[in-house]
Amino acid sequence: MRVTRLLISNFRGWKSLDLRPRDHVVLAGIPRAGRSDIVEALARVLDPDAAQSPRLSDLHQEPPAAAQADAPEDDEPALGDDSGCGGAPGETEPFVRADFAEVEVTLTDLDPAVEQLVDGHLQPLDPSGAAVESDEADPTAPQCVRIAYRLSYDTEAETWESAVYYPDRSNPETGQYIRVPAAVRRELPVITLNASVPLQLRAGGSLRRYIEERDAKAATAAFEVLRDAVGDAVAALSADPAITEAVDAVLAVGGTGTRLGDTPVTATDVGFLAEDGSVAALLRTLRASLRLDTAGPLALANHGSTVTAILSMAEAMLLANVPGAIVLADDFGDQLDAATAEHLASLIRSRSGQTWLSTRRPDVARAFEPTEVVRLVRHNGARTHHQLPQVSDRKELVAHRQLHTQLLPAITALAVAVTEGPHDVAVLAFANRRYPPAKLPLSAFGVRLVAAGTGGDGGIDQVPRIAELAKQLGFRVVGVIDRDKPGPQTDAQVAKVQQACDAVIRLPERTAIERAMTAGVGFPQLTAASSVLTAFGETDPLAGGATEASVTKLCERLHRKGLHEPFLDALYQELQPAPAGPDEEADDDQPVVHPPLLEALLDAIACGADPAYSGPAMIDLPDVPRPAGDKA
Repeated sequence: MRVTRLLISNFRGWKSLDLRPRDHVVLAGIPRAGRSDIVEALARVLDPDAAQSPRLSDLHQEPPAAAQADAPEDDEPALGDDSGCGGAPGETEPFVRADFAEVEVTLTDLDPAVEQLVDGHLQPLDPSGAAVESDEADPTAPQCVRIAYRLSYDTEAETWESAVYYPDRSNPETGQYIRVPAAVRRELPVITLNASVPLQLRAGGSLRRYIEERDAKAATAAFEVLRDAVGDAVAALSADPAITEAVDAVLAVGGTGTRLGDTPVTATDVGFLAEDGSVAALLRTLRASLRLDTAGPLALANHGSTVTAILSMAEAMLLANVPGAIVLADDFGDQLDAATAEHLASLIRSRSGQTWLSTRRPDVARAFEPTEVVRLVRHNGARTHHQLPQVSDRKELVAHRQLHTQLLPAITALAVAVTEGPHDVAVLAFANRRYPPAKLPLSAFGVRLVAAGTGGDGGIDQVPRIAELAKQLGFRVVGVIDRDKPGPQTDAQVAKVQQACDAVIRLPERTAIERAMTAGVGFPQLTAASSVLTAFGETDPLAGGATEASVTKLCERLHRKGLHEPFLDALYQELQPAPAGPDEEADDDQPVVHPPLLEALLDAIACGADPAYSGPAMIDLPDVPRPAGDKA
């Protein structure tokens, strides 16, 4: 069984949603974009136990219609400084709560037994995943059934009303429902994976449930054996002289033993129990221990959170082993290591009829096809969802390969800055790591650096490919390009980049990332930093003197040999003020001095990545001259 369409109206943070999955679904995206709400919405319809605890927050709320109409769109200027970067928040408006919330699910590939239960409500399914309500539907079309959940709140009576019903023969506006019996919903193969403390023998534990499902009589017999054995052991303990003598000593204090009962109380009248002495109480006291290495058996909690999470998920999957089922899981992989998260997600996907996993982990998404990733974002407070289209040509196929290598690590970011290649990312990331604490790094603005290409296949021609892929997934996209090869061909390439990006930042004329490191930096600092190349078996281009020509050779050497980080590390050391002398007070708040063009580039990326940015779409960075009077 699988869901072909999910319709949501006014449920929690979703004003509206029309999601039509192609197969399995992994829900990812920026925080507060609605991953958990989608999983909960599905459970409200498909899980008979989930719809029993409505809350006021289940009803969507938003500003009044007038305030909505006055709210600026993404492309309108925002309040703020003249640069167009950032904006000031508006006044707080009172919120209006929706009268009702509704979730509708379309199901197909039904088991014959389920089809019989919903007979009379089956409808033809069109290729888009929606039910066909007309009588002119293709008679060979697959069958589907629609099931909806509606929740409303009477503010005067302070009462809830909820219904799970068949939409094809119901009219919620008049209160007429053909309700779906709970027995029918329990027959639907739907499994919700809930993490819990693993290896629990107590009532309610997943392991206990599985033991009793396999053989309830054998489980009861095993627990009774435990009770008898513990009883015998405790009786022997109670009769041990070391215990009885101590107990008698307590009872002898001030004649305590003679005042407690009708007859004098001695150690033979004292025993020990686990809580109330029942098997359930005994099992509640037991905790799992594991022997995983030479340290011997340790309590499960002592082996760390990852071991606990792996065992917890294994238990949940064991109980959810229903062939062809729809599997729901929220925040999947949060406590797992990367490899285990991907492995378990792949296992669930391969065994289920359809998987719906929400996650913050890119490793979980790696177990899914690119078209199965549903990325959720927020624009001006409104949630939207984004899916990649089906591949229709070779260029799209090549672009889709970039999802796993480049965009999945940024799946929870608001924006991506797409550079021409790995060298650009390495340099910008190096400088960005030195922004705190005096300045905010790109991560504070929700920005992730991405390379167009993973090796020699980068360049300006690759930027539009990954930029378009990122736009399809709902990222705000900032392009970062060189301007080292002016000419008509470059103009056409820049136009393609601009078309694919929300904003483009272009380096000064005849400048690539290597010259951006050296622009505006004095010759003495460059000369000192350039000497680090000799530690890597390279000759120092500035050993014979620093000139603009020798700096150009330095840039070429850095590009060809990929020695950007060692050089940049040495350059940062040279740029910082001299340390305080023995008689001077050190300034701990002294900000880090950055290569000026790199700093301008990072600041421009943060500005262009802001959804409220209203400046020019092409940001041309000016060149930074060397210090006046600078000589070799």
